[in-house]
Amino acid sequence: MATDKTEFEENAEQALMTLEQLSQTLEVMTCVVDRLKNHLTRQLSLNAELFQDDAEKVRQAEEAERVEAARQLHEESLVVEITQREMEDGVKSKKVVH
Repeated sequence: MATDKTEFEENAEQALMTLEQLSQTLEVMTCVVDRLKNHLTRQLSLNAELFQDDAEKVRQAEEAERVEAARQLHEESLVVEITQREMEDGVKSKKVVH
């Protein structure tokens, strides 16, 4: 019976040591998971900022292209005037079409 008690005590001690090791392992894993979550959150935040910066740059580039296209259209446009002269009772009249 003494061996049973000794064996039980050894098994209980071993179980306590195993539980302590598991507890420490869980603490370490929790720290690792927290660090990974923080890292991922920072990466998502940086990506969102980069996306916003890129979207703003694209919007500005498109606006610049529209302004340049309007400027070129304004420079290249010309007005053509067509006139027709008619003789009515000896008076010249002028019709202008734009």
